[in-house]
Amino acid sequence: MANTLIHESRRLLLPFDTVVDAIIELEIKHGRWPANAALVEVAMHAGKEDGARSVVLSIRPPRQEGIVKRTYTLPLIAAAIVNYCLITRVPMPRSSTKTIEILPEGIALHLENTLMLQRRHDEAPPVTLVADSPGEPSSQRAAAEEPSAQSGSTAEPETVAGAGLLDEPEAASTSETAPDAPQA
Repeated sequence: MANTLIHESRRLLLPFDTVVDAIIELEIKHGRWPANAALVEVAMHAGKEDGARSVVLSIRPPRQEGIVKRTYTLPLIAAAIVNYCLITRVPMPRSSTKTIEILPEGIALHLENTLMLQRRHDEAPPVTLVADSPGEPSSQRAAAEEPSAQSGSTAEPETVAGAGLLDEPEAASTSETAPDAPQA
């Protein structure tokens, strides 16, 4: 059997306070965050160039009067976000291409991935895209119902196997939320 490609694109938007948590978490992990340090100020520098875009944390180490400013550039911010996602068990493919973007509401991590899977069935014939015109019926069912609607008689609705499940509110809400559920 032949292989097939699936392209995946995801965007994780982290608010700025979560990004700050992620940076502190990475600093603690590497032993670079002073114990009991107080975070005094957070500044986001969103310049046009990659080197100008950064997060600056102003901290007061314990038993010191002075404030220390630490600058975190985009690569370190991205590493902090990836580390934070791994710690909090946000699914993230290792092989995906990761890019970040500074937005007014936070920092977005974009994940792009291509999967090559073995096709499970024979290859389908080429697909043709058929656009319905406004004057024509959009499906065979609409075409079949159209003559009976013109004559004034009412037709019995067709029964489709499993259609009763959609009438139940629990089933409808489950199927609406299923695509957004986290994948294991």
